[in-house]
Formats: sequence, structure tokens, C-alpha cells
Amino acid sequence: ICSMIISTMSNSSSTPVLTLISIVFNNLIKRLTQPLLPQAGTGLVHLKERLDDYIKQWNGLVKVFRNERREGLIQARSIGAQKAKLGQVLVYLDAHCEVGINWYAPLIAPISKDRTTCTVPLIDYIDGNDYSIEPQQGGDEDGFARGAWDWSLLWKRIPLSHKEKSKRKHKTEPYRKNSESSQLCPGCVHFVVAILKHIWQCGGKLLFVPCSRVGHIYRLQGWQGNPPPVYVGSSPTLKNYVRVVEVWWDEYKDYFYASRPETKALPYGDISELKKFREDHNCKSFKWFMEEIAYDITSYYPLPPKNVEWGE
Repeated sequence: ICSMIISTMSNSSSTPVLTLISIVFNNLIKRLTQPLLPQAGTGLVHLKERLDDYIKQWNGLVKVFRNERREGLIQARSIGAQKAKLGQVLVYLDAHCEVGINWYAPLIAPISKDRTTCTVPLIDYIDGNDYSIEPQQGGDEDGFARGAWDWSLLWKRIPLSHKEKSKRKHKTEPYRKNSESSQLCPGCVHFVVAILKHIWQCGGKLLFVPCSRVGHIYRLQGWQGNPPPVYVGSSPTLKNYVRVVEVWWDEYKDYFYASRPETKALPYGDISELKKFREDHNCKSFKWFMEEIAYDITSYYPLPPKNVEWGE
């Protein structure tokens, strides 16, 4: 039994409705306890009355929670997790997805065997102009890839390595995933709300599940994104990057600063609670993670030279 968290803010009302329809019509209605729509904060009428009227047909199955103020995507998901009272598993989806046939059971199966496991489906590309669907690029001959990043923390995909392929008896088995985009995690399944890349460091597993497919509508050309909430201030993404590397990356943070020197003097707030979490859970070093899990990233994105001096 799971709760689904589908956060939305500036979507057309038809987009989250399409996501919900794909879920309901893929025979999940008896398995899902709560599809939840925590709204990040919106003044759009079509995401209020029109959406409320439409979901009445499901007789209370879908719950909508509206935040009092504009929140970011991850904060909205965290609020949704707090509202999810019934599900034993949390499934996070973007509000512009279409789930595939039989996507749910393979996604949950690894968790039933190991409660420290988090899973991610294969994400297919949906063209926002004509809604055609095709596999993502950047994988191996079977279309399989692992999540990666360059040293400025931009999200990448790299082909599945021979080492990972050798761990599987057949191609349909889940395989180890070293990272997932924090802003794009449709289908990411958690027993706890965790920092995706660092699940491995704290004793968990992050797996890609080939038999689970979810289509995702990507940004159309020219879309500039949503500005951050006024109370957040400037450069929230860069500040979050700095918080991540300061808490989790150990000596590897120097490679991030070499790639993004403008962040070196950026104020990033109090991270003492995050550091305490890492200490309390005996999380492993980032060096261990790079050598054991993300060993293939440097083959595609070599370590940059560290800056010797800093200054204007």
C-alpha cells in the first residue's frame, strides 16, 4: 500500500489530471491509499475550482493540499510526505507524467525484499507539443543508463557499465543507480524522505527498475522556469548545491568549487542539523561512494584541477 505525492504549481489543469487518469486506469485504484497533490502555492484558478471539481469523480481517493504560501518543489513534496498518513511507501511523481502499463508492481517489488531500498522507473521522453513518447537518449544499446553529474552539479546520464551489467542474470533485473535528479524524480520511491544521491552513503540502495516505465513531459523550448519565492532570496539552487557539498562531499567539494568558483563566498545558512544527521547515521565518506558506487562518473566527467588561490 502506498501514498503517491504529485506536487504542482504552474501546470495547466489538464496536466495533473492526465497524470491521475494514467494512474487510475492502470489498475492502481485498489492499491493506492492516497494520491496526494500538495500544491507549491499558486494563484491560478484552473488549479483550484476546476481541479477540485474534476477529482470528485474519484470519491475522495485523491486528496489536494494547498500550501499557505509559495513553496519550492522539494519542500512541497516534503509537506506531502507529512500529509501521507496511510501509505507504507511514498511514491513521488511530477505533475506532468504518464505512468506505463504495469509500472507499479516492479517498482515496489525490490522494496518488499529490502526496506532500505529506493527505486526509480525508466523515464521516457514525452514531447510537449504532440505528446509522442520515446526512450531517453544517453543509454547503452538497450537504452539503460545510470544517473550522473558533472562537477558543477548539472544532471547527466551515462551508459550502463559492463560491471553493472555483470551483476544481473537478465536484462529485466533492477540495477544500481548512483544518483537521481533532485528536481526530477518521477516514481522515486522512499520509505523515508532521503537525499537521493546520499542514500548509498547512509546504508541504503538506489535502484533503476527497467520493467517500470513512466513518461515525463519535459520543458518546451523557451520556458525560463519559475522564479524563486520572494522570501527565499537570490540563487537558491546554488545555495542548495553548496549545502550539499559542504555536508556530504568531504574533500571532493573542492572539485565543485573549482567548477563553480562564484559559489565559494555564497552564504548557505545553518547546516549543523544536516551534519548531525550524517554523524548520527554513521554515513560513509564520499570517497567510498565515488570508488564503490559512482566509479564510472570520472570516465565521462574527469575531476577538474583544484583552484590553488582564491581572490578577485
